[in-house]
Amino acid sequence: MRASRMMTLLLQLQVRGQASARELARLLEVSERTVQRDVEALVGAGIPVRSARGPAGGYRLDRGYRTRLTGVGLDEAGALAFLGLAGPAEQLGLGELLEGARVKVWASLTGEARERAGRTAERFHLDPSRWYGTPEPVPCLPQLADAVWRDRRVRLDYVRDGRATSREVDPLGLVLAAGDWYLVARRDGQRRTYRVSRVRAVAPLDEPVTRPPGFDLAGSWAEARRALEDEAVAVEVTVRVLPRALPRLRRLVPVPGKDRVSVTATGEVELTVPFENVGWAVSALLSLGSAVEVLTPPELRTRVAEEARAVADRYSDVRPERGAAPEIGRQRSDS
Repeated sequence: MRASRMMTLLLQLQVRGQASARELARLLEVSERTVQRDVEALVGAGIPVRSARGPAGGYRLDRGYRTRLTGVGLDEAGALAFLGLAGPAEQLGLGELLEGARVKVWASLTGEARERAGRTAERFHLDPSRWYGTPEPVPCLPQLADAVWRDRRVRLDYVRDGRATSREVDPLGLVLAAGDWYLVARRDGQRRTYRVSRVRAVAPLDEPVTRPPGFDLAGSWAEARRALEDEAVAVEVTVRVLPRALPRLRRLVPVPGKDRVSVTATGEVELTVPFENVGWAVSALLSLGSAVEVLTPPELRTRVAEEARAVADRYSDVRPERGAAPEIGRQRSDS
């Protein structure tokens, strides 16, 4: 344990150039006194660690000294796929391994290569989470990740449409999409996709998973997503909509209808957009408030009007205050 910690300390100095005892203690999750003892042990082993006192002081390596002990372990190598995605790595229980691998990779770079890597990190950031939302709870994610890693069949307790079911599946991979985790698996010889937040329990089975020859997780996910997005729509709706509601309307309609919604219109527009079903169309369009009016089909216009009247009845005791009503759907950023 101490040897691993001292190696991490040494690599941090190699990457940072200089670090205070407080910074190193925080990174290593130990006391400053422990950092001091580790530094003394490194010096005793012939490593040229120098110390400087004062507000700008700390520990540093002699100029030109570099350790060659930057080999990445097998577990760390597996975590490298999550470089730049520290949050998902933490959810999978790989946070510490990823940090160790990152420090070793960084320490192995020299001169222009390290400068280029630093410039890239300063200019590009990957954020897989969606706006104005918190990730769904995924308490079973570590168990599923373990099953995927070990190629073990599992029994899932899964909730769909308010009903709990149990099923045995062959886990093939986990996918993070727009902040939500999905399990790609095989069941009865067919590919299935399960939302991890709906998994209530995972029971590992003493049976191995037989992965399909040449299985490509990224390709399989793209195929599943494309099939879902290309499903035939159930209803085409013509609406009259104010320009401020167009960005939100574009997010609400299925992929085949997004190119019909311009977000740069400057006046009220009429357009026809698709929805997967009437129920979702009613909910989605009501969420836009008075910024949208359903024109056709007549039965949908009637349902929206009835729902709007029912909402108004619930608030019949509320008297409007003087002054302009707040706009619905106003965007808080340029996104």
